[in-house]
Amino acid sequence: MKARQIWWVFLLLLVSCIPTVNKPHPSLLHADSLICAGRSDSALSLLESVESSLFTTELSRAWYALLLTQAKDKNYVPHTDDSLIRIAVDYFDTTDDMLQRAKAHYYWGRVFQDKEEVENTVREFLTVSALLEKTDNYELSILLKNNLGLLFWEHSLSKEADSLYRQSVELAEAHHDTLRLAIALVHRADICMEKGKEYYADADTIMNRALKLVDGIDDEHVKSIVFSSLSYLCDYQERLQDVIFYAHQGLRYTSDSSAKKGYYLVLGSAYSRLTNYDSATIYLKRSLDTDSYYTRASACMRLSEVAAALGDKDNALKYETLYGVYKDSMKMVERPTVVVSSLKNVLHGQSVSRYESSLVQYRYYLLLIGGLLLVFVCFYLYKRKRRHAEIVKLQAKHQNLYISIESLQKELFEKKIEIDNLQKNYQQLKTGTSQKEQQEGCLRELLGEYHRMQENLEKQLNEKNEEVIKLRRLNLKSVLASSPVYIKLLELCKHNRLNPDEKRMFSSEEWNMLLQEIDIASLGFVERLQKKYEFLLEDDIHFCCLVKLEFKYSDIAFIWGCLDVAVYKRSNSVLKRMGVSATKKSELINILNRI
Repeated sequence: MKARQIWWVFLLLLVSCIPTVNKPHPSLLHADSLICAGRSDSALSLLESVESSLFTTELSRAWYALLLTQAKDKNYVPHTDDSLIRIAVDYFDTTDDMLQRAKAHYYWGRVFQDKEEVENTVREFLTVSALLEKTDNYELSILLKNNLGLLFWEHSLSKEADSLYRQSVELAEAHHDTLRLAIALVHRADICMEKGKEYYADADTIMNRALKLVDGIDDEHVKSIVFSSLSYLCDYQERLQDVIFYAHQGLRYTSDSSAKKGYYLVLGSAYSRLTNYDSATIYLKRSLDTDSYYTRASACMRLSEVAAALGDKDNALKYETLYGVYKDSMKMVERPTVVVSSLKNVLHGQSVSRYESSLVQYRYYLLLIGGLLLVFVCFYLYKRKRRHAEIVKLQAKHQNLYISIESLQKELFEKKIEIDNLQKNYQQLKTGTSQKEQQEGCLRELLGEYHRMQENLEKQLNEKNEEVIKLRRLNLKSVLASSPVYIKLLELCKHNRLNPDEKRMFSSEEWNMLLQEIDIASLGFVERLQKKYEFLLEDDIHFCCLVKLEFKYSDIAFIWGCLDVAVYKRSNSVLKRMGVSATKKSELINILNRI
């Protein structure tokens, strides 16, 4: 019994030593799926309703911190404290999960951005940029580009901001993301408006596209952004009724107090220029209740103009003085442009580094392609040289065989005469004599030698036939490639093509040389052609040889110095002299290749 109790205690101790599986809480998985589905408001409600004490593992606590910060950011809840997101940063920095690390640092940067801590924002965004090079995530990439663009724009780096927003537009289009595409387009339009009147038309085109996009979405925040930019664009273009329409549309979709103050400002400005001073005064005074010195300064300037128009000099002076105060305050709120410029330089350096890396790869590929082309050219030249050497060797062997056969045939003829003479003498001699026996032995010896020579001749004739077959299989054009007269013919064709007014012609001697070269290279093509088709004229033979050399009819026209029509007529007349029926539609080249 005691032994059994000891075993149970040991088993319990062993189980207690096994670490708890570090896996996320089910509610976190649900919240993550809600965010991925675009229901960030539901995700925020779920996360805020869950007790943080339920998360006992490091992973769950870190993921809870990241998801809650992410949900708040997507619901446009301003970040005021970084203690929560730091839990996620501290944990994921110890893991190999690059995507979660990048997300943690991005939302830490967003917290600093809302707190207007530019240096820390730049630091975190740079960290995210480096991490994104190791992982591919569309959502985080476009979020980073949009926020970097906003950071650049707020610090008067419009060119860099526009470049980032262009990239965001391309990314959103590639992923069919209507929401983020509309936001990126609005930012691009804002930059165009800032550039001046000559860019208002571009801004108008971009905003019209953004307006069409928001018609199909339910996100009120994005609609508010689009209508806000549209109202300001119409204000710049003096389209005052459109200003009032779009501003009232935007007020329907916004709950943010600072955004409402912007709408009040643009409405007051429009009403003041329409001389509706009562409405202008109401909206402009509403816009003063804001922390933005820009909005206050603009409102005071308009209120001063309205008061002056109404003859109220005291209020006109009062608001003019306030305008100066708020304008000075705007100058005092300096942005650390140097920090953001350093970010621009770092991003530029990264782009240059990526470009140089790509350039090295391209150079490698170009060198590889160049090397392969060089090998191919060398191989082609080697094959061509080898083929030419084989052709020369075959022609030399054929010539030697021809000479050897002629010599052997001559010897056979002589030997035959000698045998015939011996046979005559042998028949005249009396039987039984030693002389007759001696001549009989010589005769047998001569006949044996004659038969051996016949066998040798037959062997050489067979060998010659095999070489003839090999030579006939070769392309006549390639065989004559190094022939001087053939090269001269090619040069003449080229000259006549380039100089139609200075045509040159082949002389009779040159034609004879060409025909001889063709006859040697083709083992008697010209001779066989003349024997087979006796009615062919001299020009017909020349024409057939040019066709056999694979010259086009247009090239033959240049060689002869005539029109293409004359060449086609020559072809038809040659076929007629050959006795070929026109109904068979036989091509001349096929007939010549069979000769």
